[in-house]
Amino acid sequence: MALLEILDRLSRDGAFELAVAHFDHKIRPEAGRERGLVERRARALGLPFMSGSADVPAESRRLRTGMEESARVLRHRFLEECAASWNASAVALGHTRDDQIETILQNIIRGSGFRGLAGMPSRRGVFIRPLLGCGRDELRMFLRRGGVRYAIDPSNRDTAMLRNRVRRVLLPLLRGRFNPAIDAALLRLADNLAEVRDAIEKPVRAVIPRAEERGGVRVPLGKIGRLDDFGLYLLVDVVLRERLGVASDVEKKHYDAVKRLARTGRSGRRLSLPHGAEVVREQRDLLFRRAARRETRPAAVIGGTGRHLLPAWNLSVTVEKARPGTALRAGPRRAAFSSLRFPIVVRPRRPGDRMTPFGMRGSKKLSDLMIDRKIPCSRRDALPVFEDENGPFWVPGVATDERTRVAAGSGEAIRIKLSLLRRGF
Repeated sequence: MALLEILDRLSRDGAFELAVAHFDHKIRPEAGRERGLVERRARALGLPFMSGSADVPAESRRLRTGMEESARVLRHRFLEECAASWNASAVALGHTRDDQIETILQNIIRGSGFRGLAGMPSRRGVFIRPLLGCGRDELRMFLRRGGVRYAIDPSNRDTAMLRNRVRRVLLPLLRGRFNPAIDAALLRLADNLAEVRDAIEKPVRAVIPRAEERGGVRVPLGKIGRLDDFGLYLLVDVVLRERLGVASDVEKKHYDAVKRLARTGRSGRRLSLPHGAEVVREQRDLLFRRAARRETRPAAVIGGTGRHLLPAWNLSVTVEKARPGTALRAGPRRAAFSSLRFPIVVRPRRPGDRMTPFGMRGSKKLSDLMIDRKIPCSRRDALPVFEDENGPFWVPGVATDERTRVAAGSGEAIRIKLSLLRRGF
C-alpha cells in the first residue's frame, strides 16, 4: 500500500503511467479481504486494476517444492503476464530494507554463494524494487500520517517459517547480544558482494541475448563454447534467476547436467529443472524456457473443397480442384496432391507417424524428418499433420508423401493453400 501511494504521487507529473495488480496465492482466507482493500484504493486513485490467483499449496505438492518458493514463482509469472498485457516496462515490488536484511541472513544460513549474499538487486529483468532503501517502520508511519489503510499478513507471526524466525528471533538476538549495528553490517556486506557479482557477470551477460523467444531465452552454442565451466555456471544462474524467475532449488547436479548438454549433448535432448524450467538443445542453440504443458490442438475435419477456418491452428485452409495441365506452385504453405480421398483430417503429430517423402522408396519417421529439416523441438507440436484415409500426406514445411505426387497423366489434382488468421504462427 505504501508503494502504491508513493508511485501514485510520483506519477502525477506525467513521467509514467501506473496500474495495480493483486495476486491471491490461495493460502490464507484473509486474502479476499486484502484484495478488496487494494482494489478500492486503486479505484479511488483512478488506476487500472488487475487480479489473479493460483492454488499455491497444490502446486507446491505437485512440484515437491517449498511453499514460499512456489508462491514466488507463480506470483512473478502472473505479474509478468500483467506487464505484457498492459505493455508495461517495469513491475514494482514492495520489498523494504528490512526484507533485504532478512534475505541476506536467510542466505547465510542456507550456505548461499556470493549472489545470494549480495541480496535482492534493485532491478532484475522487468522487476524493480524502489523501496529497498526504506524501513518497514518508516513506511507504516508514512501510511498512518496519510490516513491510508493497510493490512498485516497474520502469517508473519508464524515462526515455523524461516523468514519469520530470522525476523522475530535471530535478528533481535544479534542486535542485543552481538552487534547493535548488525543491520548496517549486513547491508554493507551485500553492497560489497554486489560489486563483485557485477564485475564477474559482465562478460557472461554479453553472451545472453536481450530478446526472448516466447518466454524463453535462446543462447548460441558457439558463444557458450567460449566460456569456461564457471562462466557457464554463471550463465545458467543468470538466465534461470532473471529471465525465468527460478531462484532456488537449483543444485550442482542441475548445472552439471546443463554443462553436459551444452558441451556434448545431441540436438533434441531436453533437461527438466526445478520449478517448471527446462533446457533444450536445438541444433546450434541452447534454449532455456518454462516447460509448458503439452498443448493439444484438436483435430479438424475438412470434408471437401472451399475455405475452412481452423482457429485452434491459427489457419485458414483453402482447398480447391486444379485441372490437368495447370501450373501448380509449391511452397511451405501451399502444395498440390493427387489421389487424395476426403475427408482430410488436420491434427497434431503422433508417435509413430511415418511418411515417404518425394524421391524416397521407403517410409521414414516424421520425427526423423523434422530433425533432418532442423525444425526446433519447440515448434514440432505446433506443425499440422494433414492425413486422409491412407495416412499422413503433408506436413507443411517438412515433407509431402510420394503417393500424392502430381505427375504427368495424374488427372485432376487437389490444391491446398494455407494462410494465417493472425501473425505469430
